[in-house]
Amino acid sequence: MSRAAETLSKIPLATFSIIAICCLVYIYQFLFDPNLQQFTMCPRLVIYLNEYYRFITSSLFHGSMMHIGMNMMSTMAIGSSLEKQVGSFTMGFTILWGILLTSTIYTGVSWLLYLMFDYERMMYQHSVGFSGVIFQLSVLETNLNPNRMRSVFGFFQVSSKMYPWALLVILQFIMPQISFLGHLSGILVGTLQL
Repeated sequence: MSRAAETLSKIPLATFSIIAICCLVYIYQFLFDPNLQQFTMCPRLVIYLNEYYRFITSSLFHGSMMHIGMNMMSTMAIGSSLEKQVGSFTMGFTILWGILLTSTIYTGVSWLLYLMFDYERMMYQHSVGFSGVIFQLSVLETNLNPNRMRSVFGFFQVSSKMYPWALLVILQFIMPQISFLGHLSGILVGTLQL
């Protein structure tokens, strides 16, 4: 058995399924080159044009090969660890819950910022990718192992419970174009599930 086949055979069912779905969607993107903005999370389009399908498509579509590669490697690591502890049925439900709620919180926060502070930027922003759900899963996984320390890119150590928050801040500094609100929404969904 090849190393790749051995690695794939160790991925639990729900984690493997979401990785496969995201990869199939990316193959569709690669072959047919659809307009990505038709599938992104854009709160204005959800609220005012009732494009609710974006709650799901925005998590399954990705912006580049590197984007899907990084997200699926993270999903494999975090998802496999969590699924082995909670089981495939619970994990599948958790992923579906995460897809729907991260998008809902993202849209709700954007709308509230617009209503309360007339801050329109978030209403027009397009975001895409599975990373909000990955942040949700990381909150759940790290809280199942609360006594461990985690390394943040090998630079410093933080407690397991602070790990998703440290990643949120560090990733935003390293890659300022990524969706801070998308990742924050995932952390909030994970925290609600505790």
